[in-house]
Amino acid sequence: MTKLQELEGLIIPIRDDTTSGAAEIALQAINVFRHLMSDPLPDDPAEVRKLLVEATKALVGAQPAMAPLFHLGNTVLQATKDARSTGELAALCDQALEKFELQLCNSASMIADHVFDLIPAGELVFAYSFSSTVVSSLLHARSQRKFFRAVCTEARPSMEGRKLATMLTSAGLEVIHTFDTAMGLVLPNCRVAFMGCDCIARPGIVNKVGSWLLALACRELNIPLYALAGTEKFVTDERLFEFEDHERPGNEVWEEAPPGVRVLNKQFELIPFSWIAGLVTEHGILQEEDVEQYVSRLEVHEALRIEGAFAS
Repeated sequence: MTKLQELEGLIIPIRDDTTSGAAEIALQAINVFRHLMSDPLPDDPAEVRKLLVEATKALVGAQPAMAPLFHLGNTVLQATKDARSTGELAALCDQALEKFELQLCNSASMIADHVFDLIPAGELVFAYSFSSTVVSSLLHARSQRKFFRAVCTEARPSMEGRKLATMLTSAGLEVIHTFDTAMGLVLPNCRVAFMGCDCIARPGIVNKVGSWLLALACRELNIPLYALAGTEKFVTDERLFEFEDHERPGNEVWEEAPPGVRVLNKQFELIPFSWIAGLVTEHGILQEEDVEQYVSRLEVHEALRIEGAFAS
């Protein structure tokens, strides 16, 4: 079996993962690259570069809303573009993967430090969908002896809210869990709300469907809603909207729907910056006007540039 044939099988678990957050999936993707770069490799570095390009495009295509997959592949391609031998290329790829993995871990830790001051002691805190960054931030606050209770909903249709509730309660947090349409019953009792984020650009942030309604409700109730995301979530404006073409099978929502029923299963949506209190990153809490400095300096490898878009 060739490396390209192996790639197809390695992508399937990532494509079918509907409960993990973007950072978790990026860690899975790092292992895909490491597997592909294991011996034996072709002697011609051009063939190895082609493999890396194909792997990056396959990963981005599997989860187009999740910016860390794009950044991971872009980082690898940029790091290896001048390698003159397969050995040098493999070494540079490994260094890039280690650096990216460390960045993900360090970002989560620094974001947790910023979130600590946003959590009011003794109050109810709302968390939506599943985000490893949100989980680590809430658990960090609890480990620092800040006592509060968490509220979350199921996050249909993939029910990743149950994963969130399970991880929080297993660490000693008291959790109130309910279905999505009961959000209006529990949210007014919360003092702050948190959600993850899969993709960020000038128009806003992309996250799991339901985030738009959460942001609208928080704005109406005057509850601060913070999106938590490392700066590896920033992308160019045209890449932000790739999520619109991504739709999962309708039977995940309704198995054996009657003929004539078209089941819509788009799981990501855009939330305007004006609807959130702030974007919590490893560099602190950012506002809409801060986004430009991160988006404008993105360098995209030529193999990943979108046709018709301006080159970075």
